[in-house]
Amino acid sequence: MEGYVNSKQAVAALEFYKELYQCCTPPGHSDAYMVADLDAYDSGQVAMQMNWYAFFPGINKSENVGFGKTGFFSNPDQLTAGATLGGQGMSVVSYSDKKDLALQYIKWFATPEVQKKWWSLGGYSCHKAVLNDPDFSKSQPYAQGFLDSMQKVNDFWQEPFFVELMLPMQKRVHDYVVGNKGTAKQALDLLIKDWTEVFKEEGKLK
Repeated sequence: MEGYVNSKQAVAALEFYKELYQCCTPPGHSDAYMVADLDAYDSGQVAMQMNWYAFFPGINKSENVGFGKTGFFSNPDQLTAGATLGGQGMSVVSYSDKKDLALQYIKWFATPEVQKKWWSLGGYSCHKAVLNDPDFSKSQPYAQGFLDSMQKVNDFWQEPFFVELMLPMQKRVHDYVVGNKGTAKQALDLLIKDWTEVFKEEGKLK
């Protein structure tokens, strides 16, 4: 983590994030989550927002900002290309007494026909049969941005103790960006310290 989590690039990114927060967030938005972001955009408090693609069908149908009033695009790249993969993976509990039925459902849901229907109804598909369709990019106003994002997606850590890692991340970023405490470098240094303790408690570091 040392030299990566607190690299010059990471410090600069966190500093820029704070600049965006200070210049461009609406009043009372210090603890906002996805719904509050959507409300701020839909009501005209902000001209642009970043959110998950799952909300874009609703934005596209909004009387205030939909029906051609909103443009959609993938997060722009700077030093490297990347986009986060949101949502939760579909899985089956190993000790379920209906495991066979659950696996049958996943097999059905993953078929190209069902995935294409899922997309047409406002769901999101990563199936190549859907994304590689010649007409996909024109199927929805947000389709091209989604396609661009899926070409550069990087998932986050897949750790059973993800929450234990996320909470200190939220605290350190919040203390610096919202609480105006210390520097970006100090925040990231403290985050490494927090994460080191978590990994040690979980037996991943000695």
